This record gives sequence, C-alpha cells and structure tokens, in this order.
Amino acid sequence: MSNPMNTKYTAWKQMVHRWQARRDIPFRKRFFVGYDLHGNTYWEFTNDGNMQRLRRKLEPFKPEFYEADYFKSIPPQWLQWLRRTRNTPPSLQELVDDQVRQSRIKILAKQSDERWHMEKLRLDQEENMKLRKELEKVEREAKEFKQVKSEEADPWKLADESKDKDPIQSATIKPRAEEPIEDPWKQADESKDKDPIQSATIKPRAEEPIEDPWKQADESKDKNPIESASIKPRK
Repeated sequence: MSNPMNTKYTAWKQMVHRWQARRDIPFRKRFFVGYDLHGNTYWEFTNDGNMQRLRRKLEPFKPEFYEADYFKSIPPQWLQWLRRTRNTPPSLQELVDDQVRQSRIKILAKQSDERWHMEKLRLDQEENMKLRKELEKVEREAKEFKQVKSEEADPWKLADESKDKDPIQSATIKPRAEEPIEDPWKQADESKDKDPIQSATIKPRAEEPIEDPWKQADESKDKNPIESASIKPRK
C-alpha cells in the first residue's frame, strides 16, 4: 500500500520526521510520534527535562483561525492518545482500516434506509389499494341503493311535478271510498204501488217451535215414566 503522506509531505520532510522520532539522541526534548490521515503531526515534549512524564500535543497540517476547528480533523484514536486513555499511538494502517470500516458502515446504513423506504412504499401501496377497493365498494352500494330508491314512488318528486297544477285535482291523497247510503224516501216512492203488507222490508224474527206437553205425554205413556219423562220446564 502506498504511503498516504506522500501527497502531503515531501520525502525530505518525512526523513526529517523520522530523525526527530529517535529517542537515543542526548539533550533532545521534543520527539515526533506520528501522522493522521489529514496530515496532522503528533509530538511528545518536556520543558523541565523529566523524560518519565512527557507532554503531548498536536501540530495541525493547515493552520486554522480557531483552535476548535482542529477537533473535526482529529481521529478518535489520536484523541484517545492525547488524553492519555491510550498508551500506544495508532499507526497509519490502523487509521486506514478504520476509515474503510466507517465507509462500509455508511454504505450498509444507506442500503438499509433504502430497503426500509421501499418497504414503506410497498405498505403504502397496499393500504391505498385496500382503501380504493373499499371506496369502490361503497360507491357501488350507493349506486344500487339509488337505483332501488328510484324504482320506488318518491312522494317529494310527485309533489314537485304537481306543484303547478290545481292542488285539489292533483291531490295525491284521496279520500276512502264510502259505501252508498240508501234513500228512505226513494224506497218509499218505489214501493207505494205495491201491497204494503208483502213489500214490508221489516220482517218478524223467526220464532222457535213450541213443543206440546200433552202430545209428548201420549207418546211416552207406554215407557218408563221416570226415564221417559218428556214434560220439561219451560225455558
């Protein structure tokens, strides 16, 4: 793999950094540690000559007006080293592998988002299809109801059609037919030449026959007087 620092530092500058990284030179208080992929350099130094507790710092590749602008270019591995939560500095290969890993994660996240987006579109299409079917069903039932209703007599429609007519002649509500009433004077005129006794309309009620008790006694004189007693009390 080619060195990513070849595009940021010349070969002479890289050789100087390797010389500054050596710790076997006496009276040296500043040591080069490494690079990151943005071209920043990291150093260890001491001000009091204490080589057991070296201080750590960052020298940016491109100077910025605000120091806070450097933080967006510092990898997490070098940030851990600066805060002394990591003892060994990261290598360029480790930084490249981490960058590749982050790129793969972004690609997978994008694919997952696209897959969920397509799934959402599919569910929306199914819901729209179901809703369309329900609307078509409601419209069909409404048409059938209107058709059945139009076949029946509509009193409001009849009233609208007959609003310009005579309200007495075009009345849809008609009185119930009454039975003809016989005229007693007319009946009297028709029966004036007839026999008043035969043409009487009022006839006596038919009477029930009256049984003769003496006749019943003659018929039952040879019978048992107790069982065949035919004299019954009058009703």
